[in-house]
Parts: sequence; C-alpha cells; structure tokens
Amino acid sequence: METGFIYQNTYLAAKVYQDMKNGKKPEDTQAPEEDGIFLDKITEKVPVSPKDMTLEEYKEYFNEKVEALYTHPSQKDMNWFIDITDAAYRRMQADPAYEQKVLDLLAKNKAVNFGSYAPRFAYTHIGDTMEKCYGYTQGIRDEYRRARRLAAKRRDELEQQRKQRRKELLKKYLKKRAEEKELRRKLLEQHFKKKRLERDRQQRVWVNKRLLLKASNAYEANIMLEESAEEKARIAQMAEERSQQQDMLREV
Repeated sequence: METGFIYQNTYLAAKVYQDMKNGKKPEDTQAPEEDGIFLDKITEKVPVSPKDMTLEEYKEYFNEKVEALYTHPSQKDMNWFIDITDAAYRRMQADPAYEQKVLDLLAKNKAVNFGSYAPRFAYTHIGDTMEKCYGYTQGIRDEYRRARRLAAKRRDELEQQRKQRRKELLKKYLKKRAEEKELRRKLLEQHFKKKRLERDRQQRVWVNKRLLLKASNAYEANIMLEESAEEKARIAQMAEERSQQQDMLREV
C-alpha cells in the first residue's frame, strides 16, 4: 500500500490559496526562486479548492492543517508519527465530512494530557474509513524514568533519615533513662546513708546514755562504800576509846 507521511515542508501553494481567501494578492506571498515556477502554476488556478488540487497538493494542504492543531504541553517532547494512506487522502479530498472526522481524531489525540507519563513516541494510522484508523504509544521518556529513580532515591534518603532519626531518638531516650536510673540510685543511696548515719547517731547517744548511767551508778556505789568504811572506822575508834576508858577505870 502506498503511504504518505506528514511533517514535510510547508506547502507554499496552500498558503497562496489561504492568502487569496483572505483577499491578498498572490504577489504578496514570497517564495524561494526554485518554487517560483511551481507557484506560478498554482496561482494560475486561483481560486482553488481541495477538490481541484492534485493529490500531492492536497497532502501539503492537509498536513498544514494538522500542523496547526493544538498540542498539549505534556506532548512537547514526544515524537509523533502519523501515517496517512493515499486512499485516505483521496477520501478526505473528496469528502470534507471525512476530512473533518480525521482532523477531530488527530486533534483529540494531540490534546491528550499525559502528565508525567508521556511516551517516547506515538503512532497513528489513518485509512480511508474510520474502522481502518488506529494508533498506539510506546516507550516512556527517559526523564520519567529518571524522575522515578530520583523519587525512589529521595524516598530511600528520607527513609534513611527517618531510621537515623529514630536511632538518635532511641539513643537519647536510653541515655535519659540511664541518667534517671543513676539519679534514682544516687538519691536512694543518699537516703539510706542519711538513715544509717541517723541510726548510728541514735545508737551512739543510747550508748553514751548507758555509759553515763553506769558511771553514775558506780560513782554512787563508790560514795556509799566510802561512807560505810568511814562509819566502820569511826565505830571501831569509838569502841577502842571505850575499851581504853574501861581499862583505866579498872586500874583505879
């Protein structure tokens, strides 16, 4: 099957035709010298309609219409391949309604918002009936893959940061727990030390009291013993004096 591909050089004759529709003179449209003979041939047919064009002229005319279609910004770096058969060109040239259907189909495809998932290229085949028209996209742009890799790397970095943060928080928590435990140990040690010192003080006071009591009792006992010895000595002396007195009376 003989096919044609769009996105060739702009068809200057179609421009001449559009200029004539807008009321401009053919001489107002400038063209390279090599196209002069061809343009002269076309301008001889002005006014011209698509049905009056040759197939090659109509291809350029239709391709210019396709180039003028709105393209969504998400497709700006896509490679578009539109394959239109000669039979389709002839059908559109003879049937303006079919031409409009094809333009609507292409306009719909070119207006698709792929977002961040734009494919590398899109292929559209146009036949002489709508049933023979089909298309597909293939590949994913390297930028998308790179964006996915960067996003995955960023997620990994964030996960590592979260793990590191949790590790630091756990370390600080364990350190704080250890400090609190050490503080409680010191406080308990101080508490028991104070109790031990107080117990020792009370014990020393009690021992001192016992010692004082014993010393007091011993002192009183010594005093009583001394008084008893003196009394005995005095009684013995009195007895001895009485004995001497009796002896003296006997001698008399």
